[in-house]
Amino acid sequence: MVRFFGAIRKIKSLFFRYSIVEICMLMNRKNIEKWVVVILLMVLTIPVHADGGDWRVYAAYHDASQVAALHGRVYVMSDGGLYSYDPEDTSVETYDKASSLSDVGIYAILPCVTTGELVVLYTNGNIDLLQASSLSEGTGEEAFNMPELKMKTLTDKTINNVALAGSTLYISTNSGIVCVDLQKKAFGNFYSFGQKIQRTVELNGSLYAITPAGTYQGRLTDNLLDPGKWTKLTASEVPDLSKSAQVTVASEVEQGGIKWKACGSEGLKGFGEGDSEKVGSIIPDSPLRNYAYKLYMEDGPRLLVAGGNFYYPEVEYTGTAMKYEGGKWTFFDEEEPLEKYGSYLYRNVTDIAQDPFDSEHHFLGTKRSGIYEFKDYKLVNHFTYDNSPLESILPDNPNAGAFVRVTGVNYDRLGNLWMCNNQADQVVRILQKDGTWVSMDIPEIKGYPTFDHIVFDQDDWAWITSRRFTSISTAGFLVVNTQGRLGVPSAYTHKYISSFSNQDGTHYTPMLFYCVREDLDGAIWLGCDRGLFVCYDKSQVFSDNFYLTQIKVPRQDGSNLADYLLSGVDVKCIAIDGGNRKWIGTSGSGVFLVSADGLETLEHFTSENSPLISDNINDIVINGQNGEVFIATDAGLVSYMGDATDPATSFDEDKVVVYPNPVRPDYVGNIHVTGLMYNSDVKIVNAAGYLVNRGTSVGGQYSWNGRLSSGKRCANGIYYVLATDEDGKKGVVAKFLMVTE
Repeated sequence: MVRFFGAIRKIKSLFFRYSIVEICMLMNRKNIEKWVVVILLMVLTIPVHADGGDWRVYAAYHDASQVAALHGRVYVMSDGGLYSYDPEDTSVETYDKASSLSDVGIYAILPCVTTGELVVLYTNGNIDLLQASSLSEGTGEEAFNMPELKMKTLTDKTINNVALAGSTLYISTNSGIVCVDLQKKAFGNFYSFGQKIQRTVELNGSLYAITPAGTYQGRLTDNLLDPGKWTKLTASEVPDLSKSAQVTVASEVEQGGIKWKACGSEGLKGFGEGDSEKVGSIIPDSPLRNYAYKLYMEDGPRLLVAGGNFYYPEVEYTGTAMKYEGGKWTFFDEEEPLEKYGSYLYRNVTDIAQDPFDSEHHFLGTKRSGIYEFKDYKLVNHFTYDNSPLESILPDNPNAGAFVRVTGVNYDRLGNLWMCNNQADQVVRILQKDGTWVSMDIPEIKGYPTFDHIVFDQDDWAWITSRRFTSISTAGFLVVNTQGRLGVPSAYTHKYISSFSNQDGTHYTPMLFYCVREDLDGAIWLGCDRGLFVCYDKSQVFSDNFYLTQIKVPRQDGSNLADYLLSGVDVKCIAIDGGNRKWIGTSGSGVFLVSADGLETLEHFTSENSPLISDNINDIVINGQNGEVFIATDAGLVSYMGDATDPATSFDEDKVVVYPNPVRPDYVGNIHVTGLMYNSDVKIVNAAGYLVNRGTSVGGQYSWNGRLSSGKRCANGIYYVLATDEDGKKGVVAKFLMVTE
């Protein structure tokens, strides 16, 4: 049954690229009848979402460490992920949680010749058996999942080694030896030693368990569940374990007369006699590392990724900044900053800002060493304590430059770069467009740490969050209105809020304040460890009557009671889509999508019910052109293809697009209309003027499944989209063709 649904998932992915006839042609011809049945069952029983429910994992593949050869392909473990290369047709395939695999964070890959499967063992103990048939045969890969060890309660499941003898997998852990029968696809015995097993070797009918205390031998014909059947050997009694024929983790393999090696940052490479290079570096286009802390979506659309870390206790990440645009990844140069300043300083890039007047000009904020200026992704300047007003936390320290924390950077609409100089006398600093500096004197936040988000609303007010409550600071948010007179302190209005009440008079003093975002109606949404709050009238921020609203969601139990939306949930980030809906990332609870008013939870994605790779979310941004929702997690970057795009400000027939067009018989996804205005009223009629569907756009997009209310697919013919704005004063017409037979 698991294999059946694995096959369904595989064919489901093919529907996005091929017709049913083409899919059948890709399948092994002698099994075509079987595959037709599977396809028909899938269409009849499994809902397929073309791009309204599509997930994608943007995994890094830039640190190849293991290889395995099976069925003519070479498999590579890199950055805890998996890809393969076919020497015959030079194709490269990647595998992830959104496609073939069930988890993230691979520990080891091993080829099992007996079963014809690739064993994928994860660090958490989860196991996938990848049915690794040659793609040239058209059958592709499907995985059989064995999660028992992941779910099992052991004192310490830390994996130290893995080996494969025939069809028996031996997993050496800190609690003992786990045996897995791959032929039966079942877990076997667990040999508990009460100590760490560094390695397990099967040789000449015996098992050898290597531990810090020595090597133990147990004959496979004995009941090894009995501790008395294991014998501790002296050093002279231990045989040459290298003579074992078992399969272990490898960094090089022979395949097709070529030696294939996992070459770290150079990926997979092939070598001939005398180690002459025959096949150059093979690395799938991907992020440089699985680091995703802050995201920015700039026009283009262009995704910017700051791959640092600003959590406690400190975790040091190599300086990482990346751009994703047009389906390609570009990395900010690391060689020069590392050469000039060393890895001790150039690390933990926690923020990134793009010049609004020059798309190839960027500043990177860091947790440790000030800000770095890049032009065309090359370093051009570095501002720190000795060449700018930025302050070091420890100015008298010999390594004062290692304590210049600038973890929030953003441009205002005039092109002035704002930044947060944490734990300084003057936290808010601005590098003006003309190259001069402005420092804001705000006594109530003097010396405060962990300011790491700067957001500008539609009036160019700055909203800046300070995350942590410490012995010298309180978590909260700063609001600054310069009234357009930057550099004139007397014109500023500002307030720092760390304690507040909700509409019911309940008082809050959050220990952690994470994020702030303005929605399409001008409301300010804020996230903290106490949940989600909204400021509907920001003009009241500077008054004594200021409060934040907690949205009340009515219970559907007839009690007339309501609950606060996401009360007590760690709300880490908020993004607003084209339909004014809120995408909410949390610490430990995954991602929520709520309606524009927050009264309805539309989706709740977790790592258990979706391909989301972690429930700990760092940031979320949305590509307004196609609705793709990018999600930064502590395990890397993923995306979900949403159904809302940015609305147009007016109707333009040339920009209102229906796709696919024509709608062919084998198409099974939604039909989309883009380029609409906000909350457009949409009617779909046939050539005779008969209304077949009606609804409201989500932002600038409307989606329809191509069926009547009865569920029957619409007939052949030309159809018209009639869209009007909210007021019914402006309209547009588009047409498309449906081919159903």
